Amino acid sequence: MAKGLTLAEPPRRRTEARAEAVEVPVASTAANLFAKQREDEKVQFNKRIERHVADGYAMLAIKTGKKVPDLLREGFEALEARYGKI
Repeated sequence: MAKGLTLAEPPRRRTEARAEAVEVPVASTAANLFAKQREDEKVQFNKRIERHVADGYAMLAIKTGKKVPDLLREGFEALEARYGKI
């Protein structure tokens, strides 16, 4: 008859790590959260578009050797030049 599996003892907790933890200051208002953004910070941009538009961006990215986010940035800059900056 085979022996059953035995459970290993969980690792011991380090109490020293908790004592040295640094507290992170919490922003007091929502305005402070938006004021502290880096210029080169990247965020995810999820919008539903038609399939042919997505395929067009993918094909243009392959043809030009650029990435789709770079093409979106160029398109945004072209729209800003046409309609003015936000």
